[in-house]
Amino acid sequence: MKNENYSLYTIMQHFEGMQKIEVFDLLHKMEILLFYTSSPITKDGIIQVINSGLDGSRDVDPFQFTILPNGNFCEFIGSNDWLHIYEENKRGWMKWSPFSTYYFKTKYAPLELLPLTKKNLLDNLKGTAEEAKVVRFLKQHRISKKDPHTDTLLALNL
Repeated sequence: MKNENYSLYTIMQHFEGMQKIEVFDLLHKMEILLFYTSSPITKDGIIQVINSGLDGSRDVDPFQFTILPNGNFCEFIGSNDWLHIYEENKRGWMKWSPFSTYYFKTKYAPLELLPLTKKNLLDNLKGTAEEAKVVRFLKQHRISKKDPHTDTLLALNL
């Protein structure tokens, strides 16, 4: 137990000076990275996972939630084979805002949670097979357009 505490202390020293929410975000990214890394963990294995895209047989984010730098949670609301979309759960007086804030991750950058905007999505998909489909979609629809029957984002149908 003493060695385990020392190991934990050694790791936690790297977080000195950081805000707790930044550490939580970093730990979440580490969990995702560990999910895709084979055991035993090697430096080369970690580098390979970071540098490679994910194949279609794996989830973009296996945990289905994340924490934003502002402390709010983002809850998974839907996905297709290359895109996961999250909706921010607001706190405090922002809870009654009629507007939803969406975030996304792609299989091309599974550790990055970005605001769901036209620019961010196109930048993230530059040079991929999905880029042409997304460009056509965005010429016809807003990024946050929902299907009136299912109340899901149309972007998930790409």
